[in-house]
Amino acid sequence: MVRGITLDAFGTLIDTGRDVLLKVSRAALEDHGRGVAPEAFLEVWDRHFFGANPPEFLNLAEITEDSLARTFRDFGIEGDPAPYVDMLDAEWRRAKPYPEVAAALDALDGLPRAVVSNADEAFLREILERNRLAFDAVITSEATRCYKPRPAIFEAALQALGMPAQDIVHVGDSLTADVAGAGRLGMRTIWLNRSGVGRGPGDPVPDAEIRTLAPLADLLKRL
Repeated sequence: MVRGITLDAFGTLIDTGRDVLLKVSRAALEDHGRGVAPEAFLEVWDRHFFGANPPEFLNLAEITEDSLARTFRDFGIEGDPAPYVDMLDAEWRRAKPYPEVAAALDALDGLPRAVVSNADEAFLREILERNRLAFDAVITSEATRCYKPRPAIFEAALQALGMPAQDIVHVGDSLTADVAGAGRLGMRTIWLNRSGVGRGPGDPVPDAEIRTLAPLADLLKRL
């Protein structure tokens, strides 16, 4: 029986949209006179961002600026990445939930729930509050000083909800950060596969897969 649920934020509840990243990439390239496709720039930025492994914990804003600075160097751009990080932050603070999110959360009918997100604390709380998305707990990478899929961030959610792992289902859009991370602790997992991509042969296997959050409440009754 499912007694609680945890959900990822960005890509699951909140639509940040890749177009925002492309907009910032385009601005940086145009401001510095680089005739490079924004998609190519963003591909390199992604590689630095997701490949970041600093010796000490950095919050998401710091990783974003560091990865963008590395991307600037790769493209021979001499400039300060900070204004573009601020631009990205401002765009993301206006992010909205996916259309079905409010109804899907209402359908959970009081089931204890927490957000577990690779995000900075104040940033995420502001977005949730502005969009009137209420949770019993908000667990961030900044507060726990680690990122999914590491266990500590999920363990903080279990402690906040006061339940063992086997009683909680985690929902997220990342097979690595969400499905693998939560699954290692014994949580059941639902992969939110909005784009309908296929799993690779070595990818983690979720307990269930959905394309939107609309069928979530009914699915939980069957897990």
